[in-house]
Amino acid sequence: MLEDEAELKKIAEQVVANMLTANIAQQKFYTDKRLGKEYSILITPNAFDKKLIAIAVLGYPEQVGVWSYTLLRQSRLSESSMEPYFQEFAKHDFGLVAINPNCLGPDIEGDSFIYQLEQVVADIAPDRKIGFIGFSMGGKILIDFLQQRPELLDRVAGLVLIDPTLPNRLDVGNIRRLLDNDTLLIASQGEVHSPGEIASVLLQIPKISFGGIHGEMPNKALAQIIKFYQHRL
Repeated sequence: MLEDEAELKKIAEQVVANMLTANIAQQKFYTDKRLGKEYSILITPNAFDKKLIAIAVLGYPEQVGVWSYTLLRQSRLSESSMEPYFQEFAKHDFGLVAINPNCLGPDIEGDSFIYQLEQVVADIAPDRKIGFIGFSMGGKILIDFLQQRPELLDRVAGLVLIDPTLPNRLDVGNIRRLLDNDTLLIASQGEVHSPGEIASVLLQIPKISFGGIHGEMPNKALAQIIKFYQHRL
């Protein structure tokens, strides 16, 4: 079992390198003006030209390219890799953007998540629909982001929350309609205190459950997520 965080990061970087070589994904570069440093995100080819652009926000401390260091530690690379998402979204002519919130350092508070979300949304043409996919801490970040940006809601095709880790106190008044009508909540089934199960209670919305641990949920839910966005377009 792998435990070294540097080794896990190296594996994630190799996953990204392989996707870039195969043109399954491309890098898009931005500059964090707060730090004066360049960083990159991953996108499907021509992502911003598609009718729907879905923005995926991962958890902490993962790097873009993989969903779960837990699975990497167990040498379950294929289950953790984001490659199936890039392939499936491109296959259905959807754009996929995966931000890399931890590339400039730890982001426990989520400031870099929000900053990068703002930059990506600013690059999406007003006539395009936006999807949001949040896994683990990424789900919490998206709820906070959309609650702060209610003017975006008319452009949101749907919100996907995959086992989001949420605080007990939530302010969701601005996004109540989105939660009630256009949110897909995925929960791990069989885990004690499953984040998705707890989120269903906190958000007061139904869930779809899959058997397995927290880190397995993104790829297990992929087919349901594609159907969810197809129906909303």
